[in-house]
Amino acid sequence: MLLSIGDVKGAPMRISELSRRSGVSVATIKYYLREGVLPPGEPTSSNQASYGHGHIRRLRLIRALIEIGGLSLATVRDALAATEDEHLPLHDAFGAVMHGLDDPDAIVAHDDTLGEVHDWLAERDWTIAPDAPAPRRLAELIGILRDFGLPVTADSFSTAADTAEVVANDEVRYAREQPDRIAAVEMMLVGTVVYERALATVRRLALEAASARIEATVVERSEP
Repeated sequence: MLLSIGDVKGAPMRISELSRRSGVSVATIKYYLREGVLPPGEPTSSNQASYGHGHIRRLRLIRALIEIGGLSLATVRDALAATEDEHLPLHDAFGAVMHGLDDPDAIVAHDDTLGEVHDWLAERDWTIAPDAPAPRRLAELIGILRDFGLPVTADSFSTAADTAEVVANDEVRYAREQPDRIAAVEMMLVGTVVYERALATVRRLALEAASARIEATVVERSEP
């Protein structure tokens, strides 16, 4: 398992120092080492090793994916493996990361709704891999919204998609400007999982603010 070239700076540290600086317990670090999501340190004796700044970065990434993104350790392992497969073109590595965040077998989408989503994607001229789970997930979510009586179509998301496209272009360009392949795909992982949660949180804030604004208007109109 590789670490980003730019992440090996600084003096080597023992696992206790790695724990202190990363905020991850020694027991958890050892668990990540056993599970293969954290690269081993440089052996210094038969039962000790030294670690670098790259290990701190990797621990922060793992914590973000598990604690903020809600991913399983197995999903994290698969996503990290995609960062290190140098035979994959960078675009395919990005795709492997994003496709691995959903379980296609757990998605239930009606064919007519899925067809609507594919037509919408074609109208937007978005090139999406045939095996990408995201179109099926969107179709499933549209179906659930309709079950609750919301008059939603794929076109309902066009304004959000316009904004997302601008942000995504910036994210991908920034990721590809990273000093090495590992850093580039790690950046896409963090952007996909954490930025997605940030956008959802902003939407919740907007909903609360809109509700408060409309409530104030209703109260004002009802006053004599």
